[in-house]
Amino acid sequence: METPHVSSLDPLVPEAALGAGFSNDPIGTHTGKTMMLPELRLLLAAVPGPVDFEAYRTAAVEDNALDKSTASNRSNTLMYLKQLYGLRTELPVFGALRELWPVSREDQPLLALLCAAARDVLLRITAGLVVAARPGSKVGGADLAGHIASVYPNRYSASSLKNLGQNIASSWTQGGLLAGARDKERTSPVVNAPSVVYALYLGHLEGRAGPTLFATRWAAILDRSEAELRALAEAAARSGWLEYRSSGGMMEITFQHLDAITGWRAA
Repeated sequence: METPHVSSLDPLVPEAALGAGFSNDPIGTHTGKTMMLPELRLLLAAVPGPVDFEAYRTAAVEDNALDKSTASNRSNTLMYLKQLYGLRTELPVFGALRELWPVSREDQPLLALLCAAARDVLLRITAGLVVAARPGSKVGGADLAGHIASVYPNRYSASSLKNLGQNIASSWTQGGLLAGARDKERTSPVVNAPSVVYALYLGHLEGRAGPTLFATRWAAILDRSEAELRALAEAAARSGWLEYRSSGGMMEITFQHLDAITGWRAA
C-alpha cells in the first residue's frame, strides 16, 4: 500500500486534541527560524529526563547550554524552541518526544520534524507538497511559500513569504525529506521504531485508532509503505513502546507506556 497523500488531509487537528499540545494557529516561528534541530539537541542533552520548563530556561539562559553569545539571543532562542516544541512535559506532544528522544539519535531529526509540524500549522500545511514529490524531484522554498500564500491569502508580505519558504524548506531538510544546500530535492528520511511510535502516537492524540493510525498526516511524513510501518510497529511492541494486536482482520494499537508518561486521557 502506498503512503497516504497528505495534501488531501485537513491541516487542522481536531479541537479536542489541542490540549495535547497541537496548534492550529500559524505561529510564525518559521518567518525567522528553521526547526532548529541543533539547538534542540543541545538543550535536551543538557537537561536529560522529564523536567519542568524552568529547568530548560536555566540551562538555556543562565548556563548558556545553547552556546549563544548574548543573553537576549539565549532568551529568544529558548522562546522559539518553546513555540515549536512546547518544552513542557504536561503537553503530550512534547512529553512523548522527550521520552523517545534518547532511544535513537538517527530518529531525532524525524521526531523533531513531527513535533514541530504538530505545533506549527505553516510547516504542517506544506507536508503535502513535500511528501507527494517523487524522489529526486526539486522542491524549492518558492514552491512552499506559494502554497502557504494560497492557504493564507494576503496574510504575509512577499519578503515574509520568501523567508517562510526558505526556512520551512530547511526544516524539511533537517528532518530528512529534502536534501541539498540551495537546490533542494526530495529524498527519503531515516525511519526506525521510535519515529513510527511517535507518528502513531500523534494520531492517537488526535483521536485515531486501529488501522487508521497508519493513514494520518504523521504516518505519511515517514514516507514508508503501510507494510513497512506495521513491521516497525510490531518491533516497537516487542520492546514495550506500544501494544499491537492484529487478528481476524481486526487491529488494536494502544500506548499504555506513553499515556502513563504524558497523562493523556482522550475526551
